Amino acid sequence: MASKARNSSGTKRALLTELLQEGTQTAKLVVDPTGLGEPAVHGFPDFIVERYPAGIPLDLNPRWPLDLDLEGERAAFKVSLSFRGVVYRCRVPWRAIAIIGVGFGGVTWEHESEQTPEPPEDDRARDQRTTGHLRIIK
Repeated sequence: MASKARNSSGTKRALLTELLQEGTQTAKLVVDPTGLGEPAVHGFPDFIVERYPAGIPLDLNPRWPLDLDLEGERAAFKVSLSFRGVVYRCRVPWRAIAIIGVGFGGVTWEHESEQTPEPPEDDRARDQRTTGHLRIIK
């Protein structure tokens, strides 16, 4: 029986705030393009959304001028991103963030995806030993 997943927007906001503002740490995100909404609202260029259908990788470095707004909207944050030398004002809904990480690791919010792929046979035993909805990626 599947239970209704809790929204983790507050956790994601707190984690990004800690990494970017308090810890001045670069945050690496993977954004699910299917969770962005309409192009006129999210602001990502079409060529980026089309190039990364499995997840748009973002590198948010607080040492670069991001023009980042984590608090202006409850359901999303806004950030200015540069693609091919052009700056775009992008809106990223919290629900669209699939992974938040630093370096090569991260935390995956698996419970927010509509369909979770079936794990390989040898991973099932390991998954049964863990609880919760977060998975550390190495």
